[in-house]
Amino acid sequence: MVLIEDDARKDVEEYLRGKLVPGKIAKILTFTTKEDGALCEGCEQVRQLAQELAEIAKGSIISENHFFEDATEMVRKFRVRRVPATVVTDEKGVLAMKFYGLPSGYEFMALLDDVVDAASGSSPKLNQSTLDVLRKVPEPIHLQVFVTPTCPYCPRAVRMAHQFSLANPEKIDAEMIESMEFPELAEKYGVMAVPKVVINDRVEFEGALPEQVFLYKVKEALKNGQSTTDRLDEFSQEN
Repeated sequence: MVLIEDDARKDVEEYLRGKLVPGKIAKILTFTTKEDGALCEGCEQVRQLAQELAEIAKGSIISENHFFEDATEMVRKFRVRRVPATVVTDEKGVLAMKFYGLPSGYEFMALLDDVVDAASGSSPKLNQSTLDVLRKVPEPIHLQVFVTPTCPYCPRAVRMAHQFSLANPEKIDAEMIESMEFPELAEKYGVMAVPKVVINDRVEFEGALPEQVFLYKVKEALKNGQSTTDRLDEFSQEN
C-alpha cells in the first residue's frame, strides 16, 4: 500500500520539479529498528515515505535507511535520539532537520520544504539580524516542536525551528515530535495544545510565534542556563 496516492503524487512531483535545482541533491535519512511492529510501529511507514519521495524526485532525493542499533556513527553525527526518525540533510551531510514520527498531514509540506532547502543550500529564510544572533550563540540549543498531523499551525513552528537550525547546524538542533507517536514525551512536557516548543528544557511556549518572538525565547533559554559563563554574559549584552 502506497502512502502517497496517485493524485497527490502528481502534485508532489510538480512541486518538487518547480523547486529543486537540477543537479542539486537532498538526502532523506531514516532511522528505524531491526524489529518493527510493537517496538516501532511507525518505522515501516517512515522508511516507505522516504523511498516514495526519492522515486518521485527522480534522482534529486537520495533515500537511505539506517538501523538505529548499528548506525552508531550516524546516530551520533545527527544526534538522533529515538525512532522512527527522519533526517533531512544536504549531499555532504552538514545539515540535520529532524522529524520524530511520521511527517504526515500538515507536516508533510514541512518535510517537502526542508528537502528543497537542503538541496538548494540556500540561506535560511530569516532576517539578517536573527542570523547574526544565531551564528554567535555560546552554547548548544535544543529545539523540540510538538505537533499533531491535524494541526494547521504546527508546520510554521517546525519550519521556524528548522530555519534556526540551518543558521547554525553545529550548535542548533531542531526536532519535530509527533505527540501521538511519543505520548511519554508529550506527558513529560505537559503538551496540552500544539504546536508546543521546548527550548533546552528551560523555556516552553505554545503557538507558531513570529520570528522575533521565537528568537527572544531562544535568548531567554540561554540566559536561564544553569552554567552561565562569561560568554553568555557577553552574548546577553551584545544581543
